[in-house]
Amino acid sequence: MAAVGLLAACGSSESGGSGNSGVPNPDATLSTGWTTGITSLDPHLATSEIASFRFGLNMIYDRLFTVKADGTVDGMLVDNFSYSDDGLQLVLDLRDDATFRDGSPVDGNVVKVNLDRARTLDSPSVKSRMEPVTDVTVTGPYQVTLTLAEPTDTMPYVMAEMAGFIMHPDLIANGDPATETNGSGAYSVESFAPGEQLTIVRDRTDYWDTEAAQIAKLEYKAISDTQAFTNAMAGAQIELGQFLPGTVTAVEDRRGLTTVDVPTGIGVELFLNRNMAPLDDVQVRRAINYAYDRDVIVEALYPGSETRYQYSRTGLPGYDASLDDTYSYDPEKAKQLLVEAGHPDGIDLGEVIIVNVITPGVADVLQEQFAEAGIKITPIVKDGLEGPTSFGRGEASALLHYSPLGTSFTAGSSYRWGPRLNPSGVTPEYEQMLADATDPRRSEEEREASSVELNTYLVDQAWGAPLVWITYPWVMSDKVGNFSTEMDYSTTTGPFDQRYLTVSE
Repeated sequence: MAAVGLLAACGSSESGGSGNSGVPNPDATLSTGWTTGITSLDPHLATSEIASFRFGLNMIYDRLFTVKADGTVDGMLVDNFSYSDDGLQLVLDLRDDATFRDGSPVDGNVVKVNLDRARTLDSPSVKSRMEPVTDVTVTGPYQVTLTLAEPTDTMPYVMAEMAGFIMHPDLIANGDPATETNGSGAYSVESFAPGEQLTIVRDRTDYWDTEAAQIAKLEYKAISDTQAFTNAMAGAQIELGQFLPGTVTAVEDRRGLTTVDVPTGIGVELFLNRNMAPLDDVQVRRAINYAYDRDVIVEALYPGSETRYQYSRTGLPGYDASLDDTYSYDPEKAKQLLVEAGHPDGIDLGEVIIVNVITPGVADVLQEQFAEAGIKITPIVKDGLEGPTSFGRGEASALLHYSPLGTSFTAGSSYRWGPRLNPSGVTPEYEQMLADATDPRRSEEEREASSVELNTYLVDQAWGAPLVWITYPWVMSDKVGNFSTEMDYSTTTGPFDQRYLTVSE
């Protein structure tokens, strides 16, 4: 364990909120830093839903739904929603006070145009997420009805992401959404350099959400290098940024900066290609899970975070405490399983993709721990966009990458186990359990029981090798207000919705 011994653990920081009590300055600018920039402004063509959401698009475009800190879905442009008795129609009643800058309303016709585009446009993620919707009908001036291929309660969660971002129909018909924007939000684009930066400015006083948009200008900067990111925060080039637990000590005690720890539904996992031998054998996949010393890795590299064994985290639907410690560290057990699987001399998984934004040192520790159990890997580093795409094409046996819960365990399952992150496909058993867990005709208790059953199946069959649920330190200027662990999405995809933040004088 020499590699782990060289790793220095970090101390914890304060939690709760930013605590700023200064007078908000409505003319202020807020500069933010992110590890990955977006290359297109088109929400429906998002390569990464989280990246597009957090890199300013959520401030430009209103969305149909939002997800609260407790993990439940709530309306944004949607005022009320309901299902038909057979569960095959989802009725959305829209708020009637949202408008675009030209004064035109965000009505049923506008929403239909957007949802039809989202479900039919060939795209990396959104189209597959919208697959359950077979038709969108305008059933009132401010009402649309979605026809579903099968009963599912996941669509409001899906429409709390890129699929639910609403553009002006004129932009869709006559513009280029990749380079232009026209939304009902309070901000529009001042400048955009694909993959590098986006600057947006508040340019309206008639926005329907009077509590939002308290900052005049927001700057989003892509800074992929960890040291450069730290330097940018220390040098006040950015005033808000999400750090990895192992990198925050360099700035968290600096005067004028505040740190807020946010436990999220984003983790790290070794994604396994079950199509590729020997990973087509469940005994081998279980052996890989036993070869992790999760506790040591989390303590050293993700201090304050939660060791992860399953696909839903504490406090959210689908979580089952009895699944924790299912695969406690046991290299001898791993070796035994490999022998039983016909590999007495161990296995060689060949190339394993490591995305370049994973905490430095994780891949080295895994390589060392796996070797102790007779598992050899050859790490290949790729960037955060190409790595998952390459893995999805079946070009590697495994992928070490961030593993999102999504806006909910069940809604996120269609992304987590979809073709982009899962070249192996799914099974009839999986499909039935997911259908049971999302059927709106069933009671909440019945759906929760099926969510736990699905989570248990994924753990038992070792479809992946989860490592950690990350508690992210967010560092910000002490002038930033209203940042807290109770922001929308905070426990699921993270507190990326900055619509209510302020900057003080």
